Amino acid sequence: MTKKSDPAAADPSRAVRDVFYPKGRKGGLIVRIQVDYSREGKLLRYSLSLIDLSHSSDNGRVLGYDNAHGQHHRHCFGRVDLLEFESYEKLEGQFEAQVRQYLETGAL
Repeated sequence: MTKKSDPAAADPSRAVRDVFYPKGRKGGLIVRIQVDYSREGKLLRYSLSLIDLSHSSDNGRVLGYDNAHGQHHRHCFGRVDLLEFESYEKLEGQFEAQVRQYLETGAL
């Protein structure tokens, strides 16, 4: 995915990528990936979100992964499920594949 902003250049412990996909006159899709690392390179927090501005539930978030509150979990159309965490890289690859699917088909 193309990155629009890269604050990691200013702070190597933080990385944020935002991508906006226009969708009609009043809506759009936003993909936001935020990852925070310690200065030693340890993963602290992550949040991967697909927001469809045409959806009203969960503030438009149709898909998301994060480790808030000390638990790895997935948000999908308002439902939250705990998940087994293997690695951030694998999770990001899975998220990006699901975003591509949603862009192509409108479904997950």
